[in-house]
Amino acid sequence: MSLLPADVSELRSLLRQAVISCSERCQYQSTKWAAELLDALPDDDLDTELTSCTENFSPQTDPVELRLEQNELPEYLMAKAFFDCHEPQRCAAVFLPRTSSENRFPMRKNPNNATHGKVPTSKCKAISQRALFLAWYALLMAGEKEKVEELNQILGPADTGAIVNKQLAPLRHMLDTWFNEAQQNPPKHGPSQGWLEYLYGLVLAKDKNYDLAISWLLKSVSLYPWNWGAWQELTSLVRDGEHLNLVQSQLKPTIMAFIFSVHCRQELHLLSASLVSEVSQLQSIFPRSLFLGGQRALVFYRMKDLHEASSLFSKMLGCDPRHLDFLDHYSNVLYTLGFRERLAFVAQLASTIDRYRPETCCVIGNYYSLSSRHEDAIIHFRRALILDRNFSSAWTLLGHEYLKLQNTHAAIDSYRHAVDLNNKDYRAFVGLGQAYEVLETPTFSLYYYRRAVALRPGDMDLWQMIATCLTGMSRIPQAIDALKKAIVCTPYHTGNHSGDDLDTICRRIELLFQLANIYEESQNRQEAIRYLEICLEESIAVQRNVDIIDETPKRIVTSILPRARLLLAQWATADSD
Repeated sequence: MSLLPADVSELRSLLRQAVISCSERCQYQSTKWAAELLDALPDDDLDTELTSCTENFSPQTDPVELRLEQNELPEYLMAKAFFDCHEPQRCAAVFLPRTSSENRFPMRKNPNNATHGKVPTSKCKAISQRALFLAWYALLMAGEKEKVEELNQILGPADTGAIVNKQLAPLRHMLDTWFNEAQQNPPKHGPSQGWLEYLYGLVLAKDKNYDLAISWLLKSVSLYPWNWGAWQELTSLVRDGEHLNLVQSQLKPTIMAFIFSVHCRQELHLLSASLVSEVSQLQSIFPRSLFLGGQRALVFYRMKDLHEASSLFSKMLGCDPRHLDFLDHYSNVLYTLGFRERLAFVAQLASTIDRYRPETCCVIGNYYSLSSRHEDAIIHFRRALILDRNFSSAWTLLGHEYLKLQNTHAAIDSYRHAVDLNNKDYRAFVGLGQAYEVLETPTFSLYYYRRAVALRPGDMDLWQMIATCLTGMSRIPQAIDALKKAIVCTPYHTGNHSGDDLDTICRRIELLFQLANIYEESQNRQEAIRYLEICLEESIAVQRNVDIIDETPKRIVTSILPRARLLLAQWATADSD
């Protein structure tokens, strides 16, 4: 994909305005994302005219809104300063009315009383949409802060999901009122800018009204597509590939919709060569984008091409050692590969840059886990959650550590928090399945394994877990079907193979041997012999390349081969063949 110079110039201008618009509304992550994407564009060799201060610092085009923004500039600057200094209540108080009898927001006293959260119509008319968004967003953040304070310690007695953001009800009422009045009297409110729609979608999502949240977020990105926060929230609400197609059918074909499509499919594990190709197309437009580099690495990580993912993450770290956004994923890759020294280096580097980032704590936790220091790992995963209670990856990793220490109930609580925050994290569903296996409740285990395999239907390991669970429940025909699906996920190819291919084939041999044994247990020796002969044939072929296989798959083959020969000999003797 390539753009004409004029298109690149327009894209640069739109991203520049996006940085300013997001920054004005204290959307820090969206501001950073747009700024990094702007910087990732290729350098413009053409002489460009200097843009005016008005164009640079005031993306507003509506004259009425522009006049309101100019009139309220001192109050707005003060409100933004309060928000930047982490004083959301003072920020909201600049534009929202307070009662004269007490120095509190009216809606905080009784959030379920809609009249308490109503902003007088005259007050709404007197301020711009920018100021209104900032005040209401500050109120939302104040509610989130109060919620975290009430939750207190991680996995404490109050951490049950019963505590909610008390500002959701009044905010929903105020937004309802504003949009109803805007619909009834459009000239008085002016054209919507998409930001209040985004805020409404955010409030509805936190209130677990997901379908309505999606509709408002779609309105937001239709009106203003450069707010990456809206796309991220939309991604978190998309359930599966079919739902994604439905959402995409309502989007205009823009470059932001294209980036959303790539990001969302990566999150949904809808992995394919075409997805890698689309990431490459975007990288041709933004050649220096670390965000797109991270998306590419995550695609390979989710495809379990760990060596390629590790290489891509390593290149990103070389480009900008201070970029920590994807470092927790990189540490997961290094942990799975068992690269302890490399993980120690990354942990040391992250600690030097920012010790108090959730990503840093997860990297250090993974290092301690790989070193079998599980108590220290738990300390750092809990520290990550103290810094950001919504960091779903830390909940999953915390669950893994509790499971290793056989603290099953704490593990289950951790995994439940993880799936509540991110229902696309198949690792948390697998962890729940394993935890319930420890508690000897196979029905629950099977349910969560199936939730995991619904996210990754091409994952051999998940099908094998389901087969093992079904075998323990004496549901042999279903276990056989699950093992066959696992084998289909690992096709066998003749000819030369790389080390990774041979490792996968070794797993396939293990599945074939397991399937043959299940057929023997179900008194179907003919099928058992057929699969055991296939297993033996592939084992002999793999043994010729045993030198380039990793230790664990090598042990699988060397242990299965003599057992398969012995079983075939015993069955032949028993059948007098």
